[in-house]
Amino acid sequence: MAKPNVGMVIGASGVTGTPLAEQLVLANWKVYGVSRRAPQLHGGPHAQFHHLPVDLTDGDAVHAAFSGCTDVTHVFHCANDAQPKIRLAMIANTLDAIEAVAPGFANINLLQGTKYYGSYLGPFKTPAKESDPRVAGGDFYYSEEDLVTGRQHGKSWSWTGVRPTAVCGYAAGNPVNLATVLAIYGSLLRELGQPFGFPSSAACFNALIQVIDAALLARSSIWVSTASGCRNKAFNVGNGDMFRWKYMWPALAEFFGLKPAGPQPYSLKQFLSDKQPIWDAMARKYGLQPFPFERTPDWAQGSFSPPNSRLACEYDFISDTLRVRQSGFSEAIDSEQMFLGMFERFRKEKLIP
Repeated sequence: MAKPNVGMVIGASGVTGTPLAEQLVLANWKVYGVSRRAPQLHGGPHAQFHHLPVDLTDGDAVHAAFSGCTDVTHVFHCANDAQPKIRLAMIANTLDAIEAVAPGFANINLLQGTKYYGSYLGPFKTPAKESDPRVAGGDFYYSEEDLVTGRQHGKSWSWTGVRPTAVCGYAAGNPVNLATVLAIYGSLLRELGQPFGFPSSAACFNALIQVIDAALLARSSIWVSTASGCRNKAFNVGNGDMFRWKYMWPALAEFFGLKPAGPQPYSLKQFLSDKQPIWDAMARKYGLQPFPFERTPDWAQGSFSPPNSRLACEYDFISDTLRVRQSGFSEAIDSEQMFLGMFERFRKEKLIP
């Protein structure tokens, strides 16, 4: 009888790690969640979830924390850091400790993204394919992947990677992502009595874009990590559709009871930069949950050069997801319905009024 799968989620308190831990629990996996802060899983504490607080940059601390994780079969690496050396150290320390104690270790799954294709540097080849050559000057994920593939050579365990487009979801305590920021933007406009204007250029309004639901991303990660034909490959993943903000914008405006408006002379970062006092007043007025609003302006801009941002770019931002479909993963979500459903959840959970 095959031994049960046991997952370890590195970065379990983030917007990708928390849904991944939740999806593993729903699939009846035993789960170790590694993060400095305990994640708040939907539905409360779960018997099969075990939190391990540890500084992943401290090799000795990682070995000590993982010493009892002898049953781990799959590692899902969702942790991130702005410094490449820290990202490499976290992965190296994780592999050192797991290889030493877990004889049944079978796969490490790397959370990557479209930055792999240089998407943040400017226009890139679209739809991006996993077979595309690496981009000069775009060493984002390359070093981490090289570290893992080098370590995997000649070993019984395998690696897999997922390269999502913009991830949308909600993780209590680490909630900043495209869906929550858009929900806050719409709520602010409603409070101010302004129309639902698009905070970027006309080219951004008309470009093709893809997004992915964080729970769908989690299920795709589990799939590629366990399907036999996916060993030692990376996979582009998305909701399964693509869209232009131009045509989705009216439906989002309707959710907030606002009149849709086209491109505006300000960016999302510029709009949010002076709205902290207004948001604080709204939080008191409507009894909203705490939210790190101060992080939203810089997050909205990310590493993109204006007028491009995490919201949209003046070039198409799409990936080819044929490889993951051919592997047998066929789940899809309508992106417009995803946003509207998330906004409803945010309202129900008092993230927005």
